[in-house]
Amino acid sequence: MRKRGFIFFCYLLFQFHSSCKNINADAQKLLTLLPNQNSPKILSAIPGMGDKGLPKTQKIVILFDRAMNINSCVQSFSTSPSVSGYFDLTDYSLTFTPTGLWNLGTYSYTLTKNCESKDGNDLESIHTASFSVGDPMTAGSFPEVSSVTVGVGSIVECDEGQAIQKDILGEALTNVCMGSPKVNPIVFNFSRAMDKTSTNAALIFSPPISYRSQWVSDSQLKILPDLSFIHRSRISFNLSTSAKDMLGMSILIPIAGSFFVGTGNLVPILTRLDGMVGSLSDCSQGSATLTDLKNQNITNVCIGNPNSNTFTFHFSKSMQDARTQSSITFFPSLSGRYEWSTDRKVLSFFSDLKLTYGTRYSIVLGSGAISEDGIFIESTSTQSFTVGGSVSNAPQVQAIGVATQGCASSLPGSGNPLGANWLSNTCFWDNSLPILNPSAYRFRAGDSGNGNLHLTTDCADVESDNFRIIFSNFMDMNSTVNAIRLRRLSPPSSVIQLSKWNWDDCQSSPPFGCRVINLAFAELEASCNGTSSFGNGTTGGDFNLQRSDHILAGFPYYMISVDVSAKDINQVPLSQPFQFSMEAK
Repeated sequence: MRKRGFIFFCYLLFQFHSSCKNINADAQKLLTLLPNQNSPKILSAIPGMGDKGLPKTQKIVILFDRAMNINSCVQSFSTSPSVSGYFDLTDYSLTFTPTGLWNLGTYSYTLTKNCESKDGNDLESIHTASFSVGDPMTAGSFPEVSSVTVGVGSIVECDEGQAIQKDILGEALTNVCMGSPKVNPIVFNFSRAMDKTSTNAALIFSPPISYRSQWVSDSQLKILPDLSFIHRSRISFNLSTSAKDMLGMSILIPIAGSFFVGTGNLVPILTRLDGMVGSLSDCSQGSATLTDLKNQNITNVCIGNPNSNTFTFHFSKSMQDARTQSSITFFPSLSGRYEWSTDRKVLSFFSDLKLTYGTRYSIVLGSGAISEDGIFIESTSTQSFTVGGSVSNAPQVQAIGVATQGCASSLPGSGNPLGANWLSNTCFWDNSLPILNPSAYRFRAGDSGNGNLHLTTDCADVESDNFRIIFSNFMDMNSTVNAIRLRRLSPPSSVIQLSKWNWDDCQSSPPFGCRVINLAFAELEASCNGTSSFGNGTTGGDFNLQRSDHILAGFPYYMISVDVSAKDINQVPLSQPFQFSMEAK
């Protein structure tokens, strides 16, 4: 009945059209367009119509309301433009994954009604949707490196983590920190979100460095070196075009840059090299001054303090003890022991014996010295100093005194900075001290001056007026004796002659030079024989000067001199004339 009504409607409709024919056949076609209550439906589909900015890895997923003949659905699926891919299938879903990546642009996909359910019913309606891959704002552009930053600054700024971040691409950086404080990160900033895997693989450093990558965000990559940068090295990097953004777009051109590690904030440094410095008297009494020998021309380092010497190395960082010790060399060589502070920043060397007077020593710290964190000292350094007094190839008077003082009988002699008398336990003077007023140096003459004809006590040698001169070199004995004079400075003048002499501190092999001479003088006006002659066979000689405390002339001054005719065993003359004045008491 319903069919006959519909045919009648069609007949009436086509009365107005001469082409209305085969009414039964056309009606049948119209019937097939009507929805079937048993047709399967699509519950959801991704992407949806009009979706934008999708990634290049986007999948198409369609979910059905009933079990489907999924093979028929695969055959009914198509994309435009056509894209190859593969399907993940279940009875209720179809997932399409492109074999490669979508290109930027707009796509559509279609699922026709030939997609059937398992009971043979066609899909209720054709499904189609269009979508776009990529952001329309960036589609057609390329990702870029906005900046590459690294820390620069002074040693203090780097050590305290206050380094300034500067762009490597924007300027030539020459004061990059070794670490800030321990390592110095390099930060890459990109114009958009990047694909992490391809970007990491595209980055190369020269020379190669070991590091850890940290993505702070999708557009910021931080390079964290495992070790500090090497001081005075140039580090270069290259980011190739294989670096891609999240949409698969590569950077257009390779990015290259470099920087110079110019701030040596982590290089270990010898900050001080301390040694005991002072006069021979101060050193022997243990009252010398601890002084930094680094970069100074010091000529009075102690021979011993009192029996050996100590050198203390101060480093800016904790050091590896064995390797650092093996990098220290003494010239001439010294034997001794090392001792480290608890923090391994201070190393003390204790010599086994006294050092040699007048010798220039050098302490070399080699480049093998290394800190505990594995950083070598930057270069070999040498500190040089002289022991006991200034160095001179020419001989010079090193000390002077009298025998009763206990003035040394071998090089070196030790004087007193305040002066001395015949009862002191040091020489009058040594060449590490200034020469004072004559009244600061007092000796006691041995002849009473009474004029007793046979007063043998006046003739006996009294050592409080026997002078001792110590030279810095081994001397030629003949030329040196002939170069020595003693004269009275205060009136009345007197006649003085050398009575006897002997040498100490001599070489046992040719040319048999000596360094210490002992001198006994006699004064004609105070002859122990009571006459105007220098002794006779009866007394056995005259070996003393006049006792000034037994005469009314006061306390006269005497001056002993050595002229430049005195030569050492190599025939090198005295560096300059020597004169030394004293008071007789």
